[in-house]
Amino acid sequence: MNYMKELNAFRDWLLMNDLPTSAIALWHTLMSINNMTGWKERFNAPNSTVERLTGLSKQGLVDARKVLINNNLIEYQKGKRNQAPVYKMISLVNSDDLSSYHILDSNPDQTLDLTSDQNLTIPKQKRNGHEGEEDEEETRTEDPYVVYQENFGVMRPMITESISDWCTFFSSEVVVAAMKRSIKQNARSFAYIESILRNWAQQGIKTIDDIKAYERQPSQTSKTIPFPKHKDQRLEALQRMREKRE
Repeated sequence: MNYMKELNAFRDWLLMNDLPTSAIALWHTLMSINNMTGWKERFNAPNSTVERLTGLSKQGLVDARKVLINNNLIEYQKGKRNQAPVYKMISLVNSDDLSSYHILDSNPDQTLDLTSDQNLTIPKQKRNGHEGEEDEEETRTEDPYVVYQENFGVMRPMITESISDWCTFFSSEVVVAAMKRSIKQNARSFAYIESILRNWAQQGIKTIDDIKAYERQPSQTSKTIPFPKHKDQRLEALQRMREKRE
């Protein structure tokens, strides 16, 4: 599955369909877990882990799961003895777009055994060069959700939604660039990433080239400011939308 396309498709789907907040949180959590398994067609997810990540009670999880099943958003198989329940995420992306998917493992018989509460944080992959080194060519192809999970930890539903919002506002490569600058500053929090993105929005920055030009500016003593701060109506609209959702 393509994480970004599925998130955007789900958000579009919600414009035409009503789901309780608990079901929305569960969908995002299952997508995050599925991403961590390497996008297996079917994957295990223990109830205790899902409850902790969503903040749902045992009954709340049962009810939210039923809603997703009834809306044909997931498939579910009750866990057998000493085995966690099995889930399958049903794609919302149009079938004619499936050729663009990058499926790492589509074997339905290979499931991730998470029968106990394991740490779901994906370890950071080793890369050539220094950690946090800026490589804009690499940034253009990286998935912001994968970058976040590799470097910041488990991605909760609210963070998933916020990343999706910012990718729509800017682009995925700009969001990844903000994450890398946060890593470089050793400030591994989503709040710091958002502070970078808000500053860029206020400076009128829209692209990677804009970021490069902005960062090449002399110190604040410079009399020439190519990116003056201003009110961005798109940023204000984004903030209003997120306030309503909260």
